[in-house]
Amino acid sequence: MARILVSRRRPSGRMLRVLATEVSDGNLAIDEPTGVLSQRRGALRPGPWTWLSQVHGDRVVQVDGPGDGAGTEADAAVTARSDAVLSIQVADCAPVVLTAPEGLAVAHVGWRGLRAGVLERTSALLAQVAPGPQTAVVGPCIRACCYEFGDSDLDALCGQFGDEVRGCTDDGRPALDLPAAVRIALERCEVSEIEFDGACTGCDERYWSHRTGGSPERQALVAWIEGP
Repeated sequence: MARILVSRRRPSGRMLRVLATEVSDGNLAIDEPTGVLSQRRGALRPGPWTWLSQVHGDRVVQVDGPGDGAGTEADAAVTARSDAVLSIQVADCAPVVLTAPEGLAVAHVGWRGLRAGVLERTSALLAQVAPGPQTAVVGPCIRACCYEFGDSDLDALCGQFGDEVRGCTDDGRPALDLPAAVRIALERCEVSEIEFDGACTGCDERYWSHRTGGSPERQALVAWIEGP
């Protein structure tokens, strides 16, 4: 069942909620039939969601009201509104939530998005919309144990983020340590606190995985701020 990753009161008194869905919650991919998907979303968090047509790029949209920007071709969204529900759909990529004292952002982060700078762009827009120290929560994603990676692409990412992102699969093959790369990118953005969920989508049966299972289904990370 869906798990609350974060339920925390902000300095303003408003509550930050971050929810991660699982296989048992049903497919949250945006190509599901509209009625089915709306029903599943409503059961998790009523009201319109801002969902994105994700393309593994670096575009970030600003959300100024409930459901604003839904369907936009982008990989991150930022808001300062307490009535806006932001979501990311994943099946191995890292779903990242960035928070500021009066704002919130979500980002879909795979290796292409990391290379393009999606976290840097998300952090920069959040700083404009809601100035102040930023913290991060990283939901379930694939980990090095299951993420075999080609040598040339891995070398390029190591050149960008350092050898710390080089890992090994359980059977000893070269792998990308995606959480390590996400952490390095966030630290470069001066994010003061980073929390990681420990689940690996590649080998945890609670989650769909595109890399290890070829799954077209998606789980979602959903974030919102409650309060006036």
